[in-house]
Amino acid sequence: MKTRFTVLIALLVLAASAFAQKRAASLPARMQGLLHLPQNHAPLAPKVLSQRIEGDIQLEDLRFQAERGVWVQATVVKLVNANQPLPAIICLPGTSGTRHHLTDAQLKLSPFPRTGWARALAREGFLTISLDYRGSAERQQNIFTDAVREQLAGRSYMGLLVYDVMRAVDYLQTRPDVARQHIGVTGFSLGGAMSWYAAAADARLRVVVPVCSGAGTYAALLQSQKHTSYHSQYFYPAGFWQTFPGDQPELFAALAPRAVLVVGRDQDQGMPVEGLHRLEQEVRATYQRRGVPERFAVHLTPGDHNYSEEMFAQVKQWFVRFLKP
Repeated sequence: MKTRFTVLIALLVLAASAFAQKRAASLPARMQGLLHLPQNHAPLAPKVLSQRIEGDIQLEDLRFQAERGVWVQATVVKLVNANQPLPAIICLPGTSGTRHHLTDAQLKLSPFPRTGWARALAREGFLTISLDYRGSAERQQNIFTDAVREQLAGRSYMGLLVYDVMRAVDYLQTRPDVARQHIGVTGFSLGGAMSWYAAAADARLRVVVPVCSGAGTYAALLQSQKHTSYHSQYFYPAGFWQTFPGDQPELFAALAPRAVLVVGRDQDQGMPVEGLHRLEQEVRATYQRRGVPERFAVHLTPGDHNYSEEMFAQVKQWFVRFLKP
């Protein structure tokens, strides 16, 4: 009898492990279904618009097609003397930020505009590609009115934002100077939220570093109107809790064993710290069970919704540690 009981327990453990692995494997499909991603896969048709060298840095301004007739503006930055395929990082600005801010020669993280951090990452031996997000003024659009219009028409605006990021991955896969198995994503604020949504939708994003991204739990955000109103409508895709009944911790846990660093601040009203603590506890336990506890971390620093040099140092270290071949 004892032997049968032991065998039964072992079978239940194996079944639970298999179920967990199945859910993790299905994460991109679940997220893509939630976000109702566009299905009209248009040719990328990339075009380099200009190239220049500034000291030890080479910059390319370019565009590629996301949906038919929808063009994404981007800037690629890498070291001039790079002579082998490089790990690549997709860099996403916050609301009102631009790719020009991210690739500026001056590193200045606070206050707005936060400049230079994509160029600083390139100096660490990465190829970076910075995007102007859909709905930005740089694309002659308005994210607030456009998001409402698209959602009234039945499309998820977060899905459209994420789709542009996924098309950037498609584009990077075409470049001979990119190590195609070593692509990561990071962003601040809106860009940070796009980064973890995109990582859930696209398993090719191997290292994920959202900064001040609203990560934590939606349950914590709902405790206060101040918290929920901090984010715009597109931050709450309809059906999220149906797809992820365990809230954001379920999503982040399913990213394992990919390397994920969540960077936040303890007074960020769009990212309540109690939700972040819950996410940290639950996701860390999953990574420990998967045998990769070192590949998930939360870095919490004092202050409000902003980016500091100390935070950026953590971002750089994480990419150097986990994205380089």
